[in-house]
Amino acid sequence: MATESTPLLTSTDGESGLVAPARSAPWYAPARLLPPLHRVYLMSFFVALTLSFTQTSLVYSFRTMTCDEYYKTHEWDGVGDRCARKEIEASTAKSITAMGTVMVTGTIINLFKSTYVIERYGIKNALAQQTFWGACRNLCQTYAQIVGGAAGIRIITVSQVFNSMGSGGGYQLCANGFVSLLSSDEARTANFGVIQGIHMLGSAVGYTVGGTIERLLGPLAPFNVAFVCLVFCTFFAAVSLPYIDPKTEITGKNGQSVTKKKKRGLFSPLKVFIPRRVTSESGKTKLDTNVFFLGVGTFTSVLATGYVNMALQLVGTNAFGFTPDTSGMMMSCTQLVQAGFLSLAFPRIIAAGRRWYAAPAHKVCVPSSSASSSSSASSTRTLTNDPSDAVDPANPDQAELDAAGSTLPDTPQKPTDAAHGSAFDLAFLRRSILVAAILTSAVSFSNKWWHLYVAAAVLPFSSGTAPAAKGVMLDIVNVEDRADALAGIALVEKIGQVSTISVFGFAFAYLSEIGRPTLVFGVDAFVALIAFVMLLPVSLPRGAASGADRV
Repeated sequence: MATESTPLLTSTDGESGLVAPARSAPWYAPARLLPPLHRVYLMSFFVALTLSFTQTSLVYSFRTMTCDEYYKTHEWDGVGDRCARKEIEASTAKSITAMGTVMVTGTIINLFKSTYVIERYGIKNALAQQTFWGACRNLCQTYAQIVGGAAGIRIITVSQVFNSMGSGGGYQLCANGFVSLLSSDEARTANFGVIQGIHMLGSAVGYTVGGTIERLLGPLAPFNVAFVCLVFCTFFAAVSLPYIDPKTEITGKNGQSVTKKKKRGLFSPLKVFIPRRVTSESGKTKLDTNVFFLGVGTFTSVLATGYVNMALQLVGTNAFGFTPDTSGMMMSCTQLVQAGFLSLAFPRIIAAGRRWYAAPAHKVCVPSSSASSSSSASSTRTLTNDPSDAVDPANPDQAELDAAGSTLPDTPQKPTDAAHGSAFDLAFLRRSILVAAILTSAVSFSNKWWHLYVAAAVLPFSSGTAPAAKGVMLDIVNVEDRADALAGIALVEKIGQVSTISVFGFAFAYLSEIGRPTLVFGVDAFVALIAFVMLLPVSLPRGAASGADRV
């Protein structure tokens, strides 16, 4: 914070001196036209759009290729839909499960690899690799569509190995890393929701456009368009995204510099979940299991909800005869609602809930809190003499205006380490997964095609679990551990996806064989209740906003 004794001008080598004052960037500068955080948002939209082009086409092509392979050894009686057989539906579900398992396993490997690249070469380099290798994977999938049959299914399954080099999960890790570095502590949780909402918006558009292109231009068209878009995204990331030096010094609580760990093991992202001894303000030590139970709860919540969208597509395709365009419309519906909820409603819910939770505390200790907030806020912005420039980052509207009018260089924000009502994030996290359990259980009673569309429109209102979990995680751990914590929570989510695809994939195949595929939603709801119970022991200790002192 600047005082009368603090030099307002510094030399380029960091020592006090007289240099020319920094000039405002011209109107055509990238920082004015599109601030760094907004460029990350735009990139998220493009990547999500691209990755969703082929999703419904892949599910439908698996059914078609399985059907073609089945009738190589069987005769069709010529009545009804020749692919509407329980044997074909069960085989399709098993093939999709195998592909999904390879895909998410490769994504987990990619998360470790991306964490290494981020620490050595920066987030920008790691992000560009995700779309490059995704383009290579897309070429293999295009060839598989030409081959068809069992061979085509095997090619698509093996092509998921490319996910170990670049994947959607690795991209989300990089994008969340950008958000954590470019956002203040107060705005971080809300911005996690915004970027996930933008990702869902891109997915919604991709589902609709991909299914429509498949219907109008043929089965290969979505894959060709996706390849072109992936190449474009690679160049966009290389040219437009800000470069953040991985050696950038970070600032901890009270403005103290924190030295980054020089040596990080391969499993450092998972080590953050190990219970540790912490020292309280009274000098006592105790075992801190908050991060452990948060990780277990996050894993269980992903296990419960990770298969819901795939189940909606499979139930629609197998039980109600959905085609790629109708299935794509359903997925677009759920993605659009989820995008609107996370981008518009979620930040306002977090801001309003934090004000409600923090109100009693502000009444007790207004002076110290205000001083801390003002001191922290001054450390995250360039020097200004205009008091009207001050904004509240917790307010999503003001935070957006602050970013839009900023001429800051492409450098990360310094953590404010101020109490910002993060206790509400934890309360929201618990209630969100509880609502998900209730809503998902109702889908198991679906017996009409439009019931699935209603479910696709209602289920997204319980989708705030992931950004809330990230916000709580980064509030609990030390500042210097936040990169590992972010990678760790992403790994937990991907491990949960591997488990949910394996467990619920085979469960859905069994339920399809007995003619009760919708019961899979009831099983999802039961697991969601377990996730709610796992989150109950989690609490935010004193100093959680900046990380408790660990020993």
